[in-house]
Amino acid sequence: MTRRSATRLGPRYAALAETLAAAIAAGQPAVGENLPTEAKLADSHGVSRATVREALRRLRDQGLVEPVHGVGTRVIARRPRPTYEMAVRSLADLMGYGGPTQLAVTKRDRLVVDPALGALLGDGAGVEMLRITGIRTAAGADPTPLAAVEMFIPAPFAAAAERPEVGRTPIYRLIERQWRIPVVDMRQEIAALSLPRAAAHALGVRAGTPGLRIVRRFYGPQALLLEATVNLHAASPRFAYAIRLSSPE
Repeated sequence: MTRRSATRLGPRYAALAETLAAAIAAGQPAVGENLPTEAKLADSHGVSRATVREALRRLRDQGLVEPVHGVGTRVIARRPRPTYEMAVRSLADLMGYGGPTQLAVTKRDRLVVDPALGALLGDGAGVEMLRITGIRTAAGADPTPLAAVEMFIPAPFAAAAERPEVGRTPIYRLIERQWRIPVVDMRQEIAALSLPRAAAHALGVRAGTPGLRIVRRFYGPQALLLEATVNLHAASPRFAYAIRLSSPE
């Protein structure tokens, strides 16, 4: 790796991370090889070891390198992993269908909503619902999970969830098509939490890892609950939630 100092605008660790990422993209070092030690990187780029460590953390978050105990930092990819940004402009975007993602259904079961689940969903305690469990991933060859998903559909509308479009089309849309009941109200709650064991396993992280829970409820006329969803995301640079609002003026 050639000597290059981190002199770009912005934090030195960010500039160093860009320099190292560019070198990795050029094959210096190649995938499977190790980066120089922290001490060598600090010396060759004229920065502190703390700056080097933060730059390496950025490279790890991008999926370019991984630490190997007793060996150092190994290059595992030439290009950063793609980031999934949920940009909210419509109800379809809120369901995650506005971006290049896909949902793999892993389980379907029926349950009677208990008080704890009813409190989470904001409605439906004592009501029978169909629960669909799945994993949302980026579309294409990258299998890395983005979210552990649970969808709850009241029993009268469960037939909509049996249609082959599930996973590609929001269920509330299928309900609207079949029963002519439009969504007139949507409510969303976002909370930070420590991921429970089952969700952590599905997302490939350790139980207790920091995460984000997004609960959405879709209502028809007269506050009729059509669908509720619970999405769990692990803390990761791969997922970003963005919302854009325009002034009415």
